Amino acid sequence: MAEWERVQLDEVIALNVDAVPVTATTSYDIVGVLNRGRGLLFRGPIAGDETSYKTLNRIRPNQIVYSRLKAFEGAITVTPNDLGEVYASQEFPTFTCGERMLPEYIRLLTTTKRLWEQLQALSTGMGGRRERVKPADFLTIKIALPSLSEQRRVIDVMAAVDAQVATLDAEAATVRHLLRCALSDHFESVLGRQLPIKDLCSHVVGGIWGSPEGENEVDVLALGPRIYAPATTGFVTDGSPMRSFTKKQVERRLVQPDDIILERSGGSPEQPVGRVVIAGSGLPACIPTDFQRLMRPDVEKVEPRYLFWRLQHDWNAGLTRSFSRRTTGITNLSVKDYIARAVPVPDKNEQRAIIAVADAIDLSLTEITNELARLRTLRSALLESLLNQEIEIPESYDVLFERVS
Repeated sequence: MAEWERVQLDEVIALNVDAVPVTATTSYDIVGVLNRGRGLLFRGPIAGDETSYKTLNRIRPNQIVYSRLKAFEGAITVTPNDLGEVYASQEFPTFTCGERMLPEYIRLLTTTKRLWEQLQALSTGMGGRRERVKPADFLTIKIALPSLSEQRRVIDVMAAVDAQVATLDAEAATVRHLLRCALSDHFESVLGRQLPIKDLCSHVVGGIWGSPEGENEVDVLALGPRIYAPATTGFVTDGSPMRSFTKKQVERRLVQPDDIILERSGGSPEQPVGRVVIAGSGLPACIPTDFQRLMRPDVEKVEPRYLFWRLQHDWNAGLTRSFSRRTTGITNLSVKDYIARAVPVPDKNEQRAIIAVADAIDLSLTEITNELARLRTLRSALLESLLNQEIEIPESYDVLFERVS
């Protein structure tokens, strides 16, 4: 096994910033960098007369780019080789690979926890008071550098895995779109008795944050925002903290199977507030926090999962935006007005029919999502083993690859 050379980044890449003067009559397509090595964030165009920047950095294909402000979050990537003309502020320095470093190889490094931790160590301070990572400091990071032929072998193996990840991602997006279409087809045309959503519930109560564990009568889990993870209808309590409450507070809020937890506060310009999840069986004792509302469907009037899918459709369609207001950077849902609106409620047989369709599609989506999570875990472990030289790709692979190319 060939020994990899230990090098400092300034030996294999170089700062290469193309600062472009901003003109009022020109439009600029702006990008940012997503955290955890997830690539570029395309923000859309701005006109030159809409920005106070005097210059913008032109971001070119196959360049290393990171956010000086968010480097501690792993906001670093290598741009695609087919990137069009895009720009970023001076907070996004760019670097070009030298002859000894392939852009595709360092792109793999930007997806590793090891590099994120090195960037984090360069960014001192806490929260918004963290220092920017300067290009000169970034270039002091040390990495293990294989030969160009070994870099290509690692790139080829990981490309095969990434292609499978992309295939599953596309499959999940297709199934997610199918679910939205099924819900839209039903809820946009359904007929039935018009009833306010609040009247379809036997119990609606706000959440509460409580006190530190051990300070009150009862300790239970306080549900955190992770319950609204993408592609989930139910939720798990992983990541929810233990908090302390009075018995009376818990008694009114203790989550039961088929309870719906409505998001009251949160969201972003890209993601409206008002997400919902529905409780399954077997959950540990938990209650909603103060940015949530617990809704308990009245089974005499509505099937719980029918009401859940109704609210999920409304969020998909962006209807919650009409009941939202944004203050201090946080979007809040006017729950009182949102659940006061009347919706058509068909008979139980029709409710069960759409539940069966939606649940079947959702089960398929869950299976794909779980497979995708396993594949991403495998990808991380494989890349780490390759970079640690725990797995060696033999040179004979080069010959094999040439034959099948």
